[in-house]
Amino acid sequence: MNLSDCTKADLLWIIKTMCKYDLSDRNLRLALNDLEYEKEQERFDRADQLAKTARDASQRYIELIKPYEGMPLIEVPMDVLKQADAALAESRAANAQWAKLMGVKMK
Repeated sequence: MNLSDCTKADLLWIIKTMCKYDLSDRNLRLALNDLEYEKEQERFDRADQLAKTARDASQRYIELIKPYEGMPLIEVPMDVLKQADAALAESRAANAQWAKLMGVKMK
């Protein structure tokens, strides 16, 4: 049997049993702290990736619209408007995911 074959209940039983024999409660707390740190690091890495995605999409939007700055909207080609709208939607979606992940309320 491997740990990967165990259910959650099995794993909890194994941990409690190991604590009886050679691990102390202190070691268990340290392991839990390490696990919490790893999960937070994964969350921050994901948040960084979402922020990069939002930034890159915003930059694409700017690059698409910049040549038409000061022109009436009607003179901007429909294809460019569609690409810019898609880039802006991607940026907003990534920002919303980032906010949800980080627990930030957005209006």
